[in-house]
Amino acid sequence: MIVRMALTVFALGACAGGAIGPGAPVPVAALRPEDRVLLGNFSRVNAVASTFDRVYVAYPSALGIWRPIERRWEVPRAPAEPRELSRVRAAIVDPLDRSVWLATVDGWLHYMLESDRWDRGTLPGRVTAIAVDPANPARGVWFRTTAGWVVQPAIGPGSVATPPGTLQVAPTVDDAMRDLPQMRGVLPAALLGPQMVSGQVTSVAAAVARDGWFIGTTNRGLLFFDRFGVTPVQLGLGIPGEVIGAVLATGDGVWVATDAAQGGPAGLTFVDADLSGSVPVTGSPTHGLPFDVTRRMVAGDRTLWLGTDRGLMRVAINGGRIDTWDEANGLPDQRVTTLVQRQGRVIIGTPRGLAHVAGDGRVQRTAGAYTDAVYALAARGDTAWVGTSRGVFALVANDDDIRMPEGFRRLTGMTAPVLGIGYHADTLVAMTPERILWRDPVSGAWAAGPVLSTELGRLMVLHATINGLWVGGERGAGLVGPTSNVLRALRVPSDIPGRVTAIANDGTYLWIGTPFGLVRFLLAGR
Repeated sequence: MIVRMALTVFALGACAGGAIGPGAPVPVAALRPEDRVLLGNFSRVNAVASTFDRVYVAYPSALGIWRPIERRWEVPRAPAEPRELSRVRAAIVDPLDRSVWLATVDGWLHYMLESDRWDRGTLPGRVTAIAVDPANPARGVWFRTTAGWVVQPAIGPGSVATPPGTLQVAPTVDDAMRDLPQMRGVLPAALLGPQMVSGQVTSVAAAVARDGWFIGTTNRGLLFFDRFGVTPVQLGLGIPGEVIGAVLATGDGVWVATDAAQGGPAGLTFVDADLSGSVPVTGSPTHGLPFDVTRRMVAGDRTLWLGTDRGLMRVAINGGRIDTWDEANGLPDQRVTTLVQRQGRVIIGTPRGLAHVAGDGRVQRTAGAYTDAVYALAARGDTAWVGTSRGVFALVANDDDIRMPEGFRRLTGMTAPVLGIGYHADTLVAMTPERILWRDPVSGAWAAGPVLSTELGRLMVLHATINGLWVGGERGAGLVGPTSNVLRALRVPSDIPGRVTAIANDGTYLWIGTPFGLVRFLLAGR
C-alpha cells in the first residue's frame, strides 16, 4: 500500500530588488499524478484494454484512461521511467481489481489505478500474447512467450505453467474484424492521417457493452467503432508529437504547436486544462499544416497567429482556415522568429529584420534600415521593444527606425544577444543566454542581474508574469526575479525530460515544452 506524503508547498520569501512576494505561484512538491503530467506523442497507441468503466490506452510515454460512461479522459499516468511504455505490445484488464497488465517485448508492467502503483518484471523470452483465466483470476495473469507460458501473480515471482482450457487471450485485430466485418472497408479511410499517410491498427479491445470496439492506431490515437455506426470516432487526448515548438495558455486550456520530427508532420492542438480531451487543427487533408516549425503563438480575435519556418500564419479557431504571409507577400525572411500584437497590427521578427501586418492584411517593412536578426518582441503603450543580436532596441509609434535606449547603451559589457523580452509588473526585462537585464521604470537606467546559466544552462526561453519570471535553459527551468538568483528550479531530467523550448502560465498550471513532450505542473494554492 502506498502511503502518500504530505504536500509541501514552496513559499518564496521576498527577495531584495526582485519584487516577488510570498504568494508567487510555484509548482507544488507533491506525489499526486495530476500535479506533474507529461504529454508526449499520443497519436500512436501501443495497446488497449477495456472493462465496463475504464479503457486503458498505452501510448509510448504515458498511460491514458478513458472513462466511457462519463465520456472523458483522466489525467495520463506514467511509471518512473516513462520510456518503458514504448516497449508495450499488448494489454489486458485484471478481472480481480480492474488494474491493467501490460506486456512489453520481454517483460511486463502492472498498474493499479486506485493506489497509483506501478510494478514491473522480466519474462524468460519474447512475449507473444497476454491472457487471464476468469475461472481462477487469483492465480495471476498469463503470458505466452517464446519459452512457453508463464503465470505471473500480482505479488511474488512468476512461474512456467501449463495454461488451463478456460484461458482468455486478449483479442486481436482479426477478432474485431470477424465480429464487425464492415470495419475492413471503413478502416483504410479512417487511418489516413495528416498528409494522407496511411496508418495501421496496433491493438483492439471490445467494449464491455458489446456495442463496438476500441481501436489503437499508429497515427490517429484511439478510435471507437460503434457497432451501428458508419465511421469510427476519434477519442482525442494529448498532442500528436513530442517536439514542442510553442505553447499559448488560455483561460480553459492551452494551444500546443509541435514541430515536424522523425518523419511525422507538424501539429497544432488545443488541450483542455484538465486534460479531459483535445482538439487538433489538421490543415489540408493532403498536405497537413503548411509549416514544419513554430516558434511563437499569440491570440487574435477568434484566431491564432503563428510564427513559423514558412512565414506568418493566421489560423481560424472555429474553421481551421489558414492564411499565410511569407517573402512573396513582403516579409524580409519567411522564417519568423517572434511576433507581437500592437495597436491593431502584428509585428513580425525574422533573421533579417522586422515587418508588420496591418488590419487590411498588407505587409510593410518596419525599420527598414535594420536587417539583422530579431529574437524577441514586447509591446506596451506606444513602444515596441525589440530583442536583437546587438541588444535591446525601441520602436516608437510613427517612427521609421529602431533605436537603442540611452540607458541600455550605458550598460557596459552587455554585447550578448537578447533572446527574450517582457514585463514583470511595470519593469521591462530582457534575457540574454546568461542572465536577466532590467530597466528601472522611473529613471530608464538598465542593470544586469546575476548569472543564471551556471544553474540552468544556456537560457533560451523567457515567460514574464506579474508574479515573477520563468526562464528556461538547456538544463531546466527556473523562477527568478529581475535581480535574484534562481528561486525555484525544475531540472532535467528529474522534473522535465529535456531542454526547455516553451513556457506558459495560466495562473493554475505551469506548462513547459521540451523536445520530449509537454509537462504540466499544478501551481501552489490553486
